[in-house]
Amino acid sequence: MNKICAVISGGEYSGLNGIEKADYVIACDKGYEYAIKNDITPDILVGDFDSYSGVIPDNIPVLDLPVEKDDTDTLAALRHALSLGYGEIVIYCALGGRTDHMLANIQAAAFAVKNGATVHILGTKTEITVLSGSKIIIPKKAGYSLSVFSITDKSDGVTISGVKYPLTNAEISNTFPIGVSNEWIGNAEISVKNGILAIVISKLI
Repeated sequence: MNKICAVISGGEYSGLNGIEKADYVIACDKGYEYAIKNDITPDILVGDFDSYSGVIPDNIPVLDLPVEKDDTDTLAALRHALSLGYGEIVIYCALGGRTDHMLANIQAAAFAVKNGATVHILGTKTEITVLSGSKIIIPKKAGYSLSVFSITDKSDGVTISGVKYPLTNAEISNTFPIGVSNEWIGNAEISVKNGILAIVISKLI
């Protein structure tokens, strides 16, 4: 079983449900405020700390980033997680709030997947799993829709079963949202051979 790295981003607070399962915790900038709120001591802090104005403790290592940089705080955290060999990464507090930051976080997740990881982004009403060259089984979740999108130009060998609108060894692209708003019949099984998929579970109301 892959060890899990949790990344607490600095976006809209969405709770840290399940973070106790993580083997390593990274807090990004304001994410440290969320960690304090939940009595969690991160293994490392990452960021330029433009959105966290509290005290930086002496007993936690800090990856201090310049304000003017190419990487976002979250992408820098994902690079760090990959450098430590983590193959499963869960990102918290990365959805909602500013749309540009949300899209940046999804792109950062795609970067991690391109480099061998599987990434889960957990929000209050939305869960996103980003993966490539693998398979996932998602139990039926009442009151939620299930959507599958290609993040890369195309993803092929896409198979979706256990849903109202199945696909078998299909090719989907990032310019045609054919995978939006599917419905569970039983447990959904989703696999992709090539390309990067984002599997989105969204609360209907």
